Order: sequence, then structure tokens, then C-alpha cells
Amino acid sequence: MDASRRQFLRDSLALAAGGSVLACSAESPSTTNVRATGDRSLVARAHQPNVRTGPDRFDPMALDTMLGECLKRVTNTADSAAAWKSLFSPKDRVALKINTLGGKGLSTQPAVVEAIVRGLLGAGVPEGNILVWDRFNRELIRAGYTINRNGKGWRCFGTESDYEGQMTVSGKIGGFLSTLLTQFPTALINVPVLKDHNLAGVAVSMKNLYGCIDNPNRYHDNNCDPYIADLAALPVVRQKMRLIVCDALYAQYEAGPAYHPKFRWEADTLLVSVDPVALDTIGWQMIEAKRKEAGLKPLSETGRPPRWLATAAARGLGQNDPAKIEVADV
Repeated sequence: MDASRRQFLRDSLALAAGGSVLACSAESPSTTNVRATGDRSLVARAHQPNVRTGPDRFDPMALDTMLGECLKRVTNTADSAAAWKSLFSPKDRVALKINTLGGKGLSTQPAVVEAIVRGLLGAGVPEGNILVWDRFNRELIRAGYTINRNGKGWRCFGTESDYEGQMTVSGKIGGFLSTLLTQFPTALINVPVLKDHNLAGVAVSMKNLYGCIDNPNRYHDNNCDPYIADLAALPVVRQKMRLIVCDALYAQYEAGPAYHPKFRWEADTLLVSVDPVALDTIGWQMIEAKRKEAGLKPLSETGRPPRWLATAAARGLGQNDPAKIEVADV
């Protein structure tokens, strides 16, 4: 670990001295009143064709509106400012786990990240308490991000080789977790993209957690089942993950997880929830609908059913029954 990152983590941990580093500490908002518990879960979906102002360019005001309207529905609050404040406090340290595997063509868009940051700042979270991260600096740069370890503004850098906390996942021993998950945040926002996956079927929020471990290649057998559910069930993930914002401005319905322009479409959509299983289920439905429109077989007929969704639901991580998921189109 380089000196600047070591100091960054030391400073961050010093802020938490004497307090809990769990997501729902006495000083942090709780998601117990958010509509993702009991028999039904809610996924808010915003679709706005005029969000796009040019190739890879998006209207910030439109994104703020899309995100704010989704959060109002998910948190059942009167306005977007109240929605952000119901989830995050000025004492939080918030990590945004994005996905930059697909380069500029199929990664979490910087414009979406900037919209989330604006919401956090409105809730009083200091810029220095916001970290945007993924696996590697080179992937972040390739996706359009600027590395910022200790300068002004919100931080942005990759885990690189900084892992700790050996874990066991379904008998596979030897994985370690990113220190940017274990040490820095009191709250995690999962910001995946919506895409097809050549083994898991689809890759949305729970598959995005593979970017938190040092050896994701070990956990792809049997369509990634039960490994996706195992990772989502880790206590450090469940205690810290407070919100999911799926970037489906661009989405891909075949040949993922790498970027293939032939199968990408301009979905111009955001999905927001606090239930990862429900959100991933709705994302799966969107991909299946697009595959049908393109004349492709359902994922189940290609040997890639997202069977891990049922496993995750059985583990109590969320709701995968479409009849028990409310989709609020805003």
C-alpha cells in the first residue's frame, strides 16, 4: 500500500474513533423504514430518453431528476433532499463501488457518479468522506475517471493489491476483501451497470461485488451459483450496503461481461432499490425482453440461467418473486 493511501485510510479510521463502523450505527440513518422489507420489495425505475445530450454525454439536471424521483419512491419521502438525508448523514464515509470492466463503452458512467455525489453533498456528507472505487486504477482511467487519492474533492482510486480478511465462500478458501470495503466506509452504494454475463447470465448489483475480492475467477462454476449469493451475504457487505443505483443508461444484452458494441443499447434508465435481489431480478427481466426483441433465445436456453437469484432469495437477501416486487416507473 502506498503512503498516500495508507494515510487516507488512517485519517478515515480516525474519524470513526470511539464509534461504530457499521452502516446502521447510532449516528447514521437507518434503512428500516425503506420499502424493501417484509413480503414485498420496491424497485424504482426512471427512463428518460432526453437524458442524453450527445455521444457519452448526459444532462446533469435530467440525471438529478431521475435519481431524485427514484429515491423519493424508495424512501417514501416528500422530496429528493429528504430522501438523501434519510439514508446518509454528515458523519458517514460513503464508498461508491462502481464497475469499470467495460471501458468507456460499458462502465458506470461518470455522470451517474457525479449525480450521486451531488445527492450526498446535499445530505451534508463532506467531499473528503466520499470514495469512488473499483479494482484497478487503469480500469478507472480507461472508463473516464481521474485518480484522486488525497487531493481536493471526492476520492477516486482502485484497490490494486490492498486486500485483507481471508474468507471462505462455499468451501473455497483463500479469498480476501478490498480494504476499500473493509476499512474506509460506514456506508456502501453499489453502482453497477446492466449487462449480460457469459456464465452468470446477467451481471448487475450482486455480481458487481466480485470486484471487492482478490480472486473472482475462482467463483464462476455452476453459473456463479451459489457464489454470488455467498458474497452478497457476507456480513461486511450486508452491514454497509445502503443503496443500489444501477446505471442502465447503456446496457448490453449479449456477449458480456466485456463490451461488444453490437449488443449494447441506449436504455436511458436508472434502477434504484435497497433490495439487491429485487433490483437484479428486474434487470434480468429487462435483458430478457431485449433479447426477445433481438431474436435471441432466453438465457435459460443458452445454459446461463441466473439461478443464483433464487439462492440469494433463499438466504434472505431480498425478493426474487416478480409477483412480490413492486416496480415504480417514475
